[in-house]
Amino acid sequence: MSEVSSYDTTISIPSLAQRTSLTGFFLDQEPRAALLKRALEMLAEDHGGRLVPQVRDCDGEVIPCLIGVETRELPRGLGVTVSASGQLSFVYDAHGDTEGWGRQLAGEVQANYNALAVRQALLAMNLEVKVTETRNRGRRIIQVEGKV
Repeated sequence: MSEVSSYDTTISIPSLAQRTSLTGFFLDQEPRAALLKRALEMLAEDHGGRLVPQVRDCDGEVIPCLIGVETRELPRGLGVTVSASGQLSFVYDAHGDTEGWGRQLAGEVQANYNALAVRQALLAMNLEVKVTETRNRGRRIIQVEGKV
């Protein structure tokens, strides 16, 4: 039996509010959407996954989303949805997710997005930006530092 779960984020991309899917062209034109795509790509790289246009529940039914990522831990996928105001949420089928991968992977995407957004903001302020990526127990840790 399907157990569709949703996790809200602090990420807001108002330009996505009226979209039902994300196309490559739009991702190239909208900077915050491009950051989201890159954050999802980083998750896919870290967990041996891939970006997908839709995710499914345990019965094989499509869970509506803008874009998703499938990983070894969540083979049916973790999808991104957006509210009418542009607030992003993550959605997936929690059936059988005894390890809490849905929540963990959603947190990793949000952390990746935040690090990328901070880097971009610092560059926009004409600061010298240093980004350091390390691994701790297989998890990516991104440190962003801005200098005048």
